[in-house]
Amino acid sequence: MPYDLAHDCRKIGTSRALTRVGIVVQRLTIGQFSDSAVLHAVRHLQLDQREGLELVATRVPSSPGQFTALRDGEIDIAITSPDNVLLYATTDQQPLGERLDVRMLRSIDRGLGLALFSRPEFSSVTDLRGTNIGVDVVRSGFALLLFRMLERGGVSRDQATFVELGATPKRLVAMEENQASATILNAESRVAAQESGMREWLTSADISDNYLGTVLAVGAGFDPDLAQTFVAIWTAATEWLIDSPEDEVCSVLAAANEHLGTPGYVALLRDPRFGLLLDPAVHAADLHELCRIRQESDAYAPSLGAVAALAHS
Repeated sequence: MPYDLAHDCRKIGTSRALTRVGIVVQRLTIGQFSDSAVLHAVRHLQLDQREGLELVATRVPSSPGQFTALRDGEIDIAITSPDNVLLYATTDQQPLGERLDVRMLRSIDRGLGLALFSRPEFSSVTDLRGTNIGVDVVRSGFALLLFRMLERGGVSRDQATFVELGATPKRLVAMEENQASATILNAESRVAAQESGMREWLTSADISDNYLGTVLAVGAGFDPDLAQTFVAIWTAATEWLIDSPEDEVCSVLAAANEHLGTPGYVALLRDPRFGLLLDPAVHAADLHELCRIRQESDAYAPSLGAVAALAHS
């Protein structure tokens, strides 16, 4: 069974107080594209239980699907690209057709190895001309980064056909099944692509020295005290993943998901170019870098004021 199906949890819930053995528990549903090592660390360390939280993780099919679920209260927290927040929070010129009142709680990582991968039969990036290349949606931040990678490799946007295939694990499956010649992958999908013989050509580090890959995002009405608590346990779990012995981290992650419990994946989490961020701040400079990539791709970019409103230390 493909990875994205084998590990796809469709249980959707909304945040509400539950009673368990006399303890009030706050349930939070978290929408993610790829499986989160930090969430597994939170559970292993029982940080959620100590704070009276029940965390329910669910896979989202695409960026529009994730932000629809966030808008409609089907998820409480999104693990997403900050570029998505820049788009959905500042303009109605996006798939949902309305501006959303959303904000970023915390930086998570520098992209976990975002890279352009192709099927093994391609011997250069230029060989991808005239082929079908997979994206989430063509206006997403990852797609814009992919366009820049392709241009760096000698393929302009009009020299390929871009097929919207949804979230990262789905794009890997599509490439394995020869429905796409190439795509952009990260996290466990990157490790799986390397292990299956896919060819890696360029990474986010070839385009930007400070690419911010993932953040926690919530609706503006999210309780500020709960937000502070959630950020604190996320930071504690991040510290554990970075500082604990590799074999211990591999063992814990493997028990939760065999695709995460490998030395290669743990090394990715700790890679200073791509890995987890101890600093929870969402820096304006990082958001401006995403705007630069948008501008270079002739895509919409929010104003300086809009960026400043979303950044925080």
